[in-house]
Amino acid sequence: MAEEQEWANLLAEIFDKLTEKHATITYDFENLEMKGKVERSGKVVPTGTVSLTGKLTITAK
Repeated sequence: MAEEQEWANLLAEIFDKLTEKHATITYDFENLEMKGKVERSGKVVPTGTVSLTGKLTITAK
C-alpha cells in the first residue's frame, strides 16, 4: 500500500504542475485492460474488468 501512496502523491504533484500550465495530455490505448479488486476481511474480491481502446484526453484548468 505504501508504494500505491507514493504513486498517488507523485501523480498529484504532476497534475498540479500541469494545471498551472493549462496543459492537455492525450493517452492513446489499444486493448488496455484493467481488472479491479478490493480486499474484504482478508479476501481479495474481484470487482470487474474495464477495457479501453481509443483516446483519453485530460485537460487541466
